[in-house]
Amino acid sequence: MKRLLAVLAAVCCLLFCLPAAGAVGEETPQDAQIENEDAVPSEGEPAEEAAPLEEDLTEAQTDAVDPLAEETHIRSLQISCTVDGGGKASVTQTVELSIIGALTEVRLAVPAAAKKAQAAGYKAKASTESGNRYLTISNEAGFTGTQTFTVSYTLSDLVTGTDEGQTFLLPLLAAQVYPISSMQFSVALPQTADAYPDFSSGYYGELIEDALNFTASSSVISGVTIEPLKDHETMSMTLSLPKGFFSGHYHEGLLSKVMTVILFVLLALDVFYWWRLRSDPLRVQARTLPPDGVNPGDVPYLLSGGDADFNMLVSHWATLGYLSFYINKSGHVILRRRMSMGNERRLYERKLFDLLFGGETLCDGASLRYKKVGEKAMAVIPRYWARRLYSRDSGSPFLARLLSCLVCAAATLCAMDALAPDKLHVMFLLAALVAGFALCWLIHKACGAYYLSDWLWTGAGAGSALLLLILGGLGGATLVMVPAVALAVFIGWQTAHGGRRSDYGNEVIAQTLGFRRFLHNASDHHLMQMLRRDPQYFYKMLPYAEAMGRGKHFVALFSDIQLEPCQWYEAANSTPHTPASFYDHYCETMAMLNVSIRK
Repeated sequence: MKRLLAVLAAVCCLLFCLPAAGAVGEETPQDAQIENEDAVPSEGEPAEEAAPLEEDLTEAQTDAVDPLAEETHIRSLQISCTVDGGGKASVTQTVELSIIGALTEVRLAVPAAAKKAQAAGYKAKASTESGNRYLTISNEAGFTGTQTFTVSYTLSDLVTGTDEGQTFLLPLLAAQVYPISSMQFSVALPQTADAYPDFSSGYYGELIEDALNFTASSSVISGVTIEPLKDHETMSMTLSLPKGFFSGHYHEGLLSKVMTVILFVLLALDVFYWWRLRSDPLRVQARTLPPDGVNPGDVPYLLSGGDADFNMLVSHWATLGYLSFYINKSGHVILRRRMSMGNERRLYERKLFDLLFGGETLCDGASLRYKKVGEKAMAVIPRYWARRLYSRDSGSPFLARLLSCLVCAAATLCAMDALAPDKLHVMFLLAALVAGFALCWLIHKACGAYYLSDWLWTGAGAGSALLLLILGGLGGATLVMVPAVALAVFIGWQTAHGGRRSDYGNEVIAQTLGFRRFLHNASDHHLMQMLRRDPQYFYKMLPYAEAMGRGKHFVALFSDIQLEPCQWYEAANSTPHTPASFYDHYCETMAMLNVSIRK
């Protein structure tokens, strides 16, 4: 019994001592206050600041809330989009990137169809990988901490249409390489839309709407994500709108599909027809002499299939001694026959020469006779060369060009079908057909004008090709417009020298191109040597150079040397003796003769 009482007494003592021991180790508020008062610094000792502790606490709380704090991520992504009445969107992205460590390159994604994408204040390099487009911003010193970037771009071709209405599809989020903590977006439409937006993402599909808080009021649709987004996540917004909400014609109907089929049928037919027209490749070699049996009046037809140049033919007759030019004090051009033309010249040349003078020794360059003979020459010379240059089984270059023009006209119609408004839609389509045909004809014209150094027509053709490509891009018909323009350039180039050539035709045109190359590349030293051998060399070659469009270039090679008097050109006032002054007088004379022919 005594032992039992002793055990109970020991237990009671133990229970009584434990709370007392805890009270001894615990600091009372009064003791803490006394301890803090004892810790007050003296007058010379600076006090500790509490603000850094508060900032550290705030950052700690933020990191605790943000699950992406331990990796480089987009802390905030704000997307502002303004849509105009035609369905074109201007987008601005403000990216707040939280970087762990340092990055020498930052890659920001934009939609694949984005145009004019740029990062404000930075030189960004654009690239496309796996169908995604990125802007890469580099900094050798490295990006650290939190960096803010502003990216802007435009989007088009966002609207499609049916007979019932229009559908607006906007790619809101491109595949960013970094995860996103929070995304906010705002889309401003051109007018109030009574439509409920649908959202879709790459990871979650339509279930992404559960992770969004969005509102659609008046003409503005805005929203914010509730949960973080993974890296390479994408998101798009779709609106079903009534017909006519966006201006323009967005319905790809049966007409556009039929014209696309017709376009490719015509394209295949034209390529097949060209196969019949094709000739052996020309072996062009530079030669210092004019082509055999070719006068300057033949050059435009041989190089580009153009009209013969009767004025250059008359100038060539003058260099051979058959006639001479006399410019009287009134500025009239008088042609003087110096001798008759014999069998040494072609039959058609002899007939034209006899018609020009008609048994007389003088011919006024402004007379009706000169005009009629010039028109006859421009009809006779192409017929003469066509029988000799081309094979009898050759097709027609005109037909190949016609098929090409029809292809461009069909492609232009397909582009305009998407751009033209519903009002007067048929009128716009008819205008597109005519415009496409005309622009293709200019491309063909430019291919021939290039060989005559006619840069005005060449530039017009290049501008026409560029205009067609731009029109195709705006109308969403790039896939049909690019082959159409490529075909136009190809057919124009292949038919510049006509159809399938005979062996003689290949030789003559190759010689003509070779002499053209010589006039283009000849050095002034080489031409001066030719002038020493023949003092009349400049006057003899000038009609050829002028017919090829290289007159100014040819004259510039002779600088301002003194020439001996021209044997076939005389002016009552004064006859120039320098290449530049003679060329000026000669051009004025040819201009007056051109007026006589074309009036």
